[in-house]
Amino acid sequence: MKRSFSLLPLVVAAIFPFISVQACGPFFSEDVFVRKLSADSPDDFLGGKLGVLLPTYNRADLTFAYRYLNGGALSPEEQKPFQSAKSSDQPASGLSVKGANNSGNPTYYNEPEGPADLWLGARDRYAPPQSEIHPVKQYNVVYRAGFFLAGQYENCQADAFRTAVTTLESRARAWGPHSSELADWIKAQDSVFSNCGGAGDAHFPPEGKPAVHPSQPSDAPVNAPLLLRQDRAYQQAAAQFYAAQFAASRASFQNVAKDTSSPWHGIARYLVARTLIREAFLSAKKDDSQEGMADFNPDLMKQAQRNLETMRGENPQGISLHAIQQMLNLVRLRTEPLARLHEISSALAGSKPDPDYKQDLEDLNWYLNNKLDSTAIRADFGGEEFGGRSLPDFNNAFNEVADLSSSSTLIDWLITFQSPSELAKKHAFVEWQRRRANLPWLVAALTKASADDSQLPALLEDAKKVNPSSPAWTTITYHRLRLLIDSGHAADARRELESDFPHVQATGSESALNLFTGLRMRTAPTLDAGLVDAPRKILERSSEQQAALDECFNVMQDPRRKYDCKEDRSPVEFSRDAVDIFNNALPLGDLARAAQSKALPVTLSQSIAMMTWVRAVLLKSEKVAAQMFPLLPQKLQLQAGPGIGFHPQMAILRNPGLRPFLDPGVQRSASYDFVESFADNWWCGDWSSGYSEKNAPRPAESVAFLSPAMRDAGEKETAALLALGGAEEYLGSQILDYARNHPSDPDIPETLYLTLRMIRYGCYHASSEVDANKQNDRVASIAREIGSLMRGRYPRDPWTKKAAPYVWPSKKNG
Repeated sequence: MKRSFSLLPLVVAAIFPFISVQACGPFFSEDVFVRKLSADSPDDFLGGKLGVLLPTYNRADLTFAYRYLNGGALSPEEQKPFQSAKSSDQPASGLSVKGANNSGNPTYYNEPEGPADLWLGARDRYAPPQSEIHPVKQYNVVYRAGFFLAGQYENCQADAFRTAVTTLESRARAWGPHSSELADWIKAQDSVFSNCGGAGDAHFPPEGKPAVHPSQPSDAPVNAPLLLRQDRAYQQAAAQFYAAQFAASRASFQNVAKDTSSPWHGIARYLVARTLIREAFLSAKKDDSQEGMADFNPDLMKQAQRNLETMRGENPQGISLHAIQQMLNLVRLRTEPLARLHEISSALAGSKPDPDYKQDLEDLNWYLNNKLDSTAIRADFGGEEFGGRSLPDFNNAFNEVADLSSSSTLIDWLITFQSPSELAKKHAFVEWQRRRANLPWLVAALTKASADDSQLPALLEDAKKVNPSSPAWTTITYHRLRLLIDSGHAADARRELESDFPHVQATGSESALNLFTGLRMRTAPTLDAGLVDAPRKILERSSEQQAALDECFNVMQDPRRKYDCKEDRSPVEFSRDAVDIFNNALPLGDLARAAQSKALPVTLSQSIAMMTWVRAVLLKSEKVAAQMFPLLPQKLQLQAGPGIGFHPQMAILRNPGLRPFLDPGVQRSASYDFVESFADNWWCGDWSSGYSEKNAPRPAESVAFLSPAMRDAGEKETAALLALGGAEEYLGSQILDYARNHPSDPDIPETLYLTLRMIRYGCYHASSEVDANKQNDRVASIAREIGSLMRGRYPRDPWTKKAAPYVWPSKKNG
């Protein structure tokens, strides 16, 4: 019999009335250079090539890794159930572990394909065709608060259909394929399976059971063969079970079990326990909360446990001890969770193969995800570093799961490794010092260590002893070199990196190679040496900048639409750590040197040139603007002309992809003259948001070639740029001033129109903030003044007519 009890987890959807929500979208994320949620290659990972382990990996992957770190390996049989899946840097990615619930979200049950069809195919050879069967039972329950839960569970599982097929073939041989006995048996079995699916009532009855309308097989004829009568007793009990008539089903199965001559008496005893388990789940009070897990009636569950334990000691015929043990394991995970978790962890982490590895892993993940993922145990994966939670939140959560952590070393390590709390760091150091030869805790301590830790020398000494053949080597070496750099030993780290790179490349992990390349960039003694390692292989393109480029190409399918977008799928782009240096640490002069360097691919050096030119125009540096001018796209050169005044500003207005900063990943400058659809045009006043504080750039990491004077100058220039405000506010003010003082300039009407277009398609229109925001008030004032100026001074100009829809843009969200 199948071990898993598929009532769990329930598929839940909550709908709250009287709340109107307008969704905005689509939603984008940064292009991916390091996969944070799972390994690059599931097959390599399963084989022990772990790359650089990250705390953000899902728990299933970290459990695989722990086996290798702990001195064991996954046997071929243990690896077999985990199919390769294309890795994606979304919360549900990772190795394909059915039921492992890797993302922390409920596992959604869809109707399983295959077993029911096998049954229908078999029965249709002996009887008129039967309509389809739905193995999944659905129901709704409405709560007093006004929302409802839509639930479903796999009522008739695969083994039920397989058993029916086997029995059908056996009875056809015994009675004959055209016998009345076989026809009667098939009719009864159809009645059994008619109770499998369908929808229950919209409300649960008071006792908490879904309303059902059962179909019960009729009694066998009095003169029927004994085997048919014994089959019928079993079929009637099964029909009651699927119809959720648990007390009646239990009594019927008990009667079958008493008939020692029945072929079903052994399995009937097992199914008595199954009725108790199913009833324990479906009869629980629906307002009870068991920390995200499905409610159950503890008395019924413990009664099922006693029955299964008795059966396990008696070895009944008709049901395997393994099936009994698996069902008992399911029950004990509810009734004795810590003891069962200890057993599971020992099997998963041990050096010996676990014959139930897949099921044990599913059980561990199910339990931990339901217990932990609503708490501040691991960081979220949104734009903020900790998903809006504070370090005290993580400390409190780490303290609150102390009992769970103490249930096994594996669980302790999983929780500690994933928690960003200070308490987790202290605990990792304590366990590393207590178990100096233990790789899992050395990995945890190194991952959390910083350059100012007093234990750093001993930690680095232990790390250096790890052999390149160890599955932990890549992770340990990465953090050891990171800590060397952070503690002021960049030259030593660079020498080691040169010899380590072949070992890193041999792992086949693209994420690991990008991480090590980032370390080598930080050790670069010169700007040119740093530029060599600034580009990294882009692993997944998921940014709005890539979407803008794709949209531009799509629009250009119309031959009347011409833009300067270039089809350049460069395999490398600038990752976030390199972008931080360009945006926040390099002054104009050094940015100009970077743009002119031959160390970069042409497309990336031009992106730096365009960004540096915009900065020079905004900061009024004629020298740097002149240096960058020849490096700009020809179309932009023709629009801007030399200098830093009105016409360069007009060129920026024409080209919404120009901005004073680089993007991580695909550059917006790749589609610089295209107005994209989701307001990623020009720049916002808080273009450094998503960093440590609003309008406060995140400091670039320490880099060997970056002198204190250079960093200081770069940070001051970035602060000056941020002080100018967003494009609408700064350029709008500049254009208005010029228009007031140069009324006869023939380009004024077009420039005023372009300013209104910028306000319409830039940050102002997309902002979710209300007009109480002072910057928005200033932008609205600029728009009104431009509209008044165009109507009053240029009433017949074509640009005034074209600008009419933009004079007072309506604010919308989403």
